[in-house]
Amino acid sequence: MRWQPDKLKPSQPFFVLGSTDFKQKVFLQRGISHFYSFRIDEPTDLACVPDGCIDLLFEYSEHEMNAFACGTVLKCSSQHWEGKREIFGIRFMPGFFPAGVNTYLKDLIEKRVLLVDLIDDKNIIRRMAETNDFEERVKVFLEEYELLENKHQKPAGKMELCMAVKDMIYKSGGLVKISELSIRTDYSERYINKVFIELMGFSPKTFCKIIQFQNAIDLLNYGPDEKFTKRVMELGYYDQPKFIKDFKSFAGITPSKYLKQVHGNKYKEKILDL
Repeated sequence: MRWQPDKLKPSQPFFVLGSTDFKQKVFLQRGISHFYSFRIDEPTDLACVPDGCIDLLFEYSEHEMNAFACGTVLKCSSQHWEGKREIFGIRFMPGFFPAGVNTYLKDLIEKRVLLVDLIDDKNIIRRMAETNDFEERVKVFLEEYELLENKHQKPAGKMELCMAVKDMIYKSGGLVKISELSIRTDYSERYINKVFIELMGFSPKTFCKIIQFQNAIDLLNYGPDEKFTKRVMELGYYDQPKFIKDFKSFAGITPSKYLKQVHGNKYKEKILDL
């Protein structure tokens, strides 16, 4: 997969670097960014970085399958995984609320909640438990998710405003100003901030920084090294010290140390794109 600045694929790079047998299928439809899977062979801690996303995770061990809804973290943090299991995940686009999941993103921040507690139709969990491989899991999930979408009401009121603001931020690469959002929506900056925090759990400004950071991660993972400095400026960072500071606050390490891990562990070679 190559870097495409117009098609952000929000990632958890340390899942790739710290696991085995990583597969992904980029989708970019119906609010879904991509499907992915990886294997954990022994108990381990994997770092999570802010992505602004909700993930649905299905954990397959020898004797059972457990399903979870996971929210974004707001700073780099560690997540523990038990060994001898395969993880199949669906990462939704930043700020998107999956159909049929009865919660707001704010209620999932830095949490992993049993999916059975959040959905009315449990059939998707039952059917996913019966699947055996990546492609079958993608197929079954999409079949069941379509049924949830058909029952899902279109956003209205505060949710409609929140989704409109989220879309504008995402499409701008995180570079739109809150004053511009106010002009384009005809709502005050104060009200936009209030509604966004109420549903998302963080401010539009924080969401802008997350989108910028994820674009930087994508660039470091897939972009051309020789154009790195120029590209960083295009992502909206005013100077290199500002970029390094913001990146470290989200990734836990500097861009140069991260890039060494990407190259040293052959990040791109570890991913099987399907």
